[in-house]
This record gives sequence, C-alpha cells and structure tokens, in this order.
Amino acid sequence: DDDDGRSESVARVEYRAALGWEESELAARRALAERLEARRRAAPPQPEPEGMDRVLRRCEAVELADVEGRKVPVGKGEAAAEGASVVAAVKKTPGYDLVRVGNFGERDDGSPPDIAFFHNRPTLSQIYDEATHRRQELVKQSCGALRDVCDRVFGFDAAKVTLFYERGAASRFVRQKLLFNLAPVEQHKAAKGLADVRADPFVYCYFYGLCVHKLAHFFDVVHGTRHDFFMSEYRAHHALNWV
Repeated sequence: DDDDGRSESVARVEYRAALGWEESELAARRALAERLEARRRAAPPQPEPEGMDRVLRRCEAVELADVEGRKVPVGKGEAAAEGASVVAAVKKTPGYDLVRVGNFGERDDGSPPDIAFFHNRPTLSQIYDEATHRRQELVKQSCGALRDVCDRVFGFDAAKVTLFYERGAASRFVRQKLLFNLAPVEQHKAAKGLADVRADPFVYCYFYGLCVHKLAHFFDVVHGTRHDFFMSEYRAHHALNWV
C-alpha cells in the first residue's frame, strides 16, 4: 500500500519457452550423453597417484575423511554447511538477469542444436528482431567457432558451454558452469563489417582465451599467487593444438 492506503498493482510477465524447446533439449541431452559415453570408453578415467591429497595445505576448513577406505578432503564446520540453506534474493549484477532463449547450433546435418543460449532480460526482444539485430545469426556463427575451439583444441564438448548476450557483463565460471558472453563478438563484428564472425580470428582467440582461463578453474586452479603460473601451464599444454 502507498501512503494514501491505496493498493499498488504489480505488473508481472510470465516467461514461456518457445514451442518445441523441450523436445530439442531432450534430443541435445541424449546426443551429449552418447558422445560422453563414447569418450569414456575410448579413454577411461585414471585414478590420481597415491599421496596426492597430502600436498593439500591444511586449514581449519578442510579435513581428510575416510570415504570407502580412501582419505578424501572434505569441508568441516561452517564450510561443510555452505549451500545447505538458501536465501532468496534478487541479483542485479551484470550477467545475472538472463532468460534462456533455447538451444542453438551451426550444423545442418540433422543433429539437434545443443548449445544453450541466454539473453539479457530487459533487452530480450532484440533476439527476436532478426531484421534489425541479426543476433540469432550471431549465435549460430559463434556456435561453430566455439565447437572448433572446444572440440579440436581442448577436447571439451562445446555443448557443456553456455552462451549468453549482455553488454557490459563479464564471461563467468559459476557453479561448475562456463558462461561466455557474445556481446564483445557482436561489437567486433560490427566494427569490422563482418558478414560471418568466423571469417576473422577474433572470435577464435576470444573463445580460446576464455577456455584457457575458465577450464583451468574448472580443473582446480585457484586464485592467488599460483594463478598466473598455472594459467600459463594450462595454456602451454594446449598450445600445439591451438596452432
């Protein structure tokens, strides 16, 4: 109620996914599961060498617990309870006010589109105004470049990466998920007058740099004094494939 005792109306908009989105998502998940199973059969995971956990620096937040006869580092105290409770909040940080548009892909061989794409909610109408913004074209072209970099350089399935669009937002690694912003790619495309972003090396360098940084974090590289060293090591590990 306002100061005069009158009730204020709140306008709410219900977002509904496009028709056929669920079928597309299920098909993409099945295709991803098949590729993952094929990779596991070709190169089964190897156990870490004995004693790797001993190099962990001891701290008050970590203890070694006995799990099926093996010592495994786990959180204790308040650290163990992290994420146990949920606090409702509204994030207004750039890159968080997003709406999932659907799955996109660049291939025309009948395979399902499998790269998720989100768009900034306040400017969501732009993704559907293709005559003006040509953003769906941008996403499809970017999917092709992303697949080249992820699959051919890093051996990492591109379907595990999420693309989004929001000007001024940073690409992120959040809760074991890779989120790459396409706004810089669009800006470069416009500045160069490109018909296809894949005709210029920028998009490949952009995704390569993001993959180096975000995948290194994915595989346990942390911030601190060792950050730049391990980033350089991870980059060097994939440099030959990149060239």
